[in-house]
Amino acid sequence: MPTQQKKPVNWRAWIIGILVALVVIVALQNSQQVSVEVLFASFNAPLIVMLLVFAGLGALIGWAAPVLLRHRRTGRAQKGAIDAKAVEQKK
Repeated sequence: MPTQQKKPVNWRAWIIGILVALVVIVALQNSQQVSVEVLFASFNAPLIVMLLVFAGLGALIGWAAPVLLRHRRTGRAQKGAIDAKAVEQKK
């Protein structure tokens, strides 16, 4: 009888799932109208929409920042500004 190998737990997926669930719970509990002012624009919207929009923006920034920094670091390494081997070891 062959032994079954245990699959490693994907902690990142669990953490992301829990965070998404928490954002949805908090958003659903806050349905009142709010006034939002951003630079020169002012508008009224349900707080649930504002929470979801800004949580999405935060997630987008959290994903894009490391990608852009990695791209910038490898671009500088290719130009010889920093040691390319050091860049590869950090991955």
